[in-house]
Amino acid sequence: MNTIRSCFAITVAFLVIAIGWWAADAVVCCNSSSGARGGRVVVASCRNKNRTFHTVEAVGGGTCDDNWTAVPVRKCCPLGQSYNPKVRFCGPAGSGGDKHLWRMMQRLRDGSREMADALMVGYDYEQPLCDAGYVLVDLPAEEVLMESYPSVSGFPEERCFDLTPSDELVARTCRPRDQICGQDNYTCVHRCCRGDRMIGPNGPECNQNEEPFTMSAYETDEDGRPIGSSNSTVLPYYLELKCSRRYKVYNRFQLTVDGSLYLNDEDQLVPDTEYCVEYQVSIFGRKIVTSMCAVDTVFEIRQTSYESIPLFYRASYVASAVCLVLTLILYNTLPSLRNIRNYYVKCYMHHQFLACICVFYQMSIEREKKEEKCMLIGYITLFVFLSTLCWLNVICFDIYWKIRYNISRNRNTSTSVRSIMYHFYSWGLPSTIVYTGYHLLVFTHYVSQQELAPYFQIPGDGCFYYHMIGYGRLIFFLIPMCIMLTANLIFFLLTAIQCSRIKSEINNFNPTDSKTESFLANKEIFVMSIKLFLIMEFPYLPSILSFSLEREETNWYIMHVASSLQGVLIFIVFVAKRKVIMDLRKKFRDLMDYSEPTQMNNISGSS
Repeated sequence: MNTIRSCFAITVAFLVIAIGWWAADAVVCCNSSSGARGGRVVVASCRNKNRTFHTVEAVGGGTCDDNWTAVPVRKCCPLGQSYNPKVRFCGPAGSGGDKHLWRMMQRLRDGSREMADALMVGYDYEQPLCDAGYVLVDLPAEEVLMESYPSVSGFPEERCFDLTPSDELVARTCRPRDQICGQDNYTCVHRCCRGDRMIGPNGPECNQNEEPFTMSAYETDEDGRPIGSSNSTVLPYYLELKCSRRYKVYNRFQLTVDGSLYLNDEDQLVPDTEYCVEYQVSIFGRKIVTSMCAVDTVFEIRQTSYESIPLFYRASYVASAVCLVLTLILYNTLPSLRNIRNYYVKCYMHHQFLACICVFYQMSIEREKKEEKCMLIGYITLFVFLSTLCWLNVICFDIYWKIRYNISRNRNTSTSVRSIMYHFYSWGLPSTIVYTGYHLLVFTHYVSQQELAPYFQIPGDGCFYYHMIGYGRLIFFLIPMCIMLTANLIFFLLTAIQCSRIKSEINNFNPTDSKTESFLANKEIFVMSIKLFLIMEFPYLPSILSFSLEREETNWYIMHVASSLQGVLIFIVFVAKRKVIMDLRKKFRDLMDYSEPTQMNNISGSS
């Protein structure tokens, strides 16, 4: 027993002396930054020969002035952290960062002849980034101890080393997916971000992730439906998802043991080449989301370019632009439509026409230029959309104001003051909202505030306001839209109540009385504004619902149909009416009657 105790004491003393010798023997020649501690990302800046490291140390009696070629050692986790193989992620080390590093290097010296003879070591604190077709795996213990490396050629660059919380040496390396996936109880899953990263709130950019990626695999029946959880180890790998259009699905999917994705709602299996999964920071916290390739036979035929715009999409915007131009021409030509009541309707249609111009511009520019101007196009379309909603607010409020207080058309002073206030509201409010968002994005140095700004996916699906992503979509798009559309609904209800109250009084008025004429005129435009309200309100209410349910594929199609056909619907509501057609015929006859005497006079003068 005494012999065993003596051997144990000698062994402990030897380890203490060895670690102490290594600590005293190591001299730090260069350290990129002390910020490497705690997991923060630090750029390697220590030069040694033709390589760059995070840290360079002289060991084994060497000095920094000797300028030996450093033996490269890649540590899987940042300084001060150890690797936990159970969750496949880095966590705080039990002891100080220097002691943790010394213990790891001592184990490497015991298993590597080159490390035992090294005079200078260069450290990198990062895991290998595997290329396409490879997956990052943990190596077996016998390989970690270098039993398979009798040569002195050094450590392979595609491997990293670290200690577990129990001080066991582990290594990680990239292996071909076809040799790992589906073998030895391994299931591979296609990730959207590379390395230990996740989608930020303003995606699609990937930011540093400080939590492990965890996902379960499920056994399936003969039809491919999940039937129970599997004990397979899920290995994530990164591969760029190449498809012309994508949509997102949140939480309503399951990973099968063969790497496919089962969609619960659609009862459909999606192969690993058609999806990628990732954690994303959102308003509701961190949640897992999948990006899937979308194919729709009506709106889009799959093509190899992001710029493949469907013919239906182009034709609908062309038709809307033509209808808006015709409507504006008639409103500026026919005397019956050229009045102050329709002035605000014309302002609304002008903004709709500007939206069509923005669409044509986005279709015409090349992909490279679109990437440069995507943010500018997005903010312009956001301003146009908000100002269009403001003019719809003006129409609704003005009708309510006139009917509520029975304002005469002859009160020019009151009308002028209201027009100035309406312009100030319709231009000022959107300008304030857009400028605030732009200021948060460009002039704010705090990341937490920049995440609140409107952000547009580049190059992604597009650069319009409805392509906005992140918190800015909620703050600068959905909330203002909900408030304005709710205000419109309130004005309509109040106006309808007021109309029902004074409708019974019409019979007591003289048909030629100014109050009766004013009420009937305002009632006519009130009915027309209801139609306009339905044109704007109906498409966007389902859009809000689809966003709340996080069904963005539905949201995409609704927004396209709503925005591309509004000009046609406006033409039908405001022009395709019996009264307007009769006035147009009369105007045309007057022009013909005027042209005939003119031609006769010209003939008589020439003879």
